[in-house]
Amino acid sequence: MDGYSISLIVHLFSAIIFIGFVFADVIVFPVLLKKFSVSEYEEIKTVISSRAVKIFPLSLLALFLTGGYMFSKHINSELGFFSSSLQQLLWLKFILASFVIAGVVYSLTCKLRKVPPAPIMKQFHKFVLVIGIAIIFLAKYMFVA
Repeated sequence: MDGYSISLIVHLFSAIIFIGFVFADVIVFPVLLKKFSVSEYEEIKTVISSRAVKIFPLSLLALFLTGGYMFSKHINSELGFFSSSLQQLLWLKFILASFVIAGVVYSLTCKLRKVPPAPIMKQFHKFVLVIGIAIIFLAKYMFVA
């Protein structure tokens, strides 16, 4: 198996973990709040999040590193930068992923500096879920367009 195939497999598993965590945070956890008291909900979310916090950063790092590697295989000085529809859609995926990267960097910076993030960041996971779904569709469409 070549490096690209390995990167693709790691990228797909990382994307599943990433989108799965965000999906759980946006869709599943709010349902728990309707069934449990606030204290029970917080305890459940803390237990689940404690495991996710260990896995999530590594999967996010793997997602972006493998994505960058695969990006370089389709967009470079030999193949061109905007020559095909695949490359154009890949650039769109890159731009969308850059918004996610910027949000993650901003959140980490706020945590390290111990300052509260902007109030809009309370909606960040909803934004990431929408962006993630768009990226999934683009990933599939760019190989058939």
